[in-house]
Amino acid sequence: MSTVKNMFKGILFTFIYLTTTMIIPYLTFTWVKELSILGIPIVMSQLEYERILFWISAFGLMISGCAFFNYSSPKGSIRKAIFALIQILLNCLYIWSYKFSGATDVSFEILTIGDLSIDFSQMILLYMGIYFLTIILKVYDLVDFTLNREKIREKRYSKKGGDTK
Repeated sequence: MSTVKNMFKGILFTFIYLTTTMIIPYLTFTWVKELSILGIPIVMSQLEYERILFWISAFGLMISGCAFFNYSSPKGSIRKAIFALIQILLNCLYIWSYKFSGATDVSFEILTIGDLSIDFSQMILLYMGIYFLTIILKVYDLVDFTLNREKIREKRYSKKGGDTK
């Protein structure tokens, strides 16, 4: 039953990550692409829009795939620690891709007035600092799970009622 529960949990978190890393950003940038304020159209260039969507979908798919393996792995396993670390690193690349795709410095052309530019670079740096601390935590988990492998296995098998050897 635990395996089925882990698989369901992996599928659930895959859909959650697909929604948060791909669907919501796609809908947001599609909405912002042709925004109209007070009847004045604000237009994002097609090349900038396509570049942003490419990086969002590329990293979003990788993060969602790692989420499945991370959340379907048994608690306290080395496999879970490795995929959690890979997922955090991919999250960092995903956030950093916003900077390089042009999504942090969004420029709009207001047809009757001029240009408008919004810069989110400082927010990206704040997220990168938080992810750095999370990477340290996941590396610690990986080392802990590796060093205490036998204790974790004994504890897992004793909960199932099986023999420890």
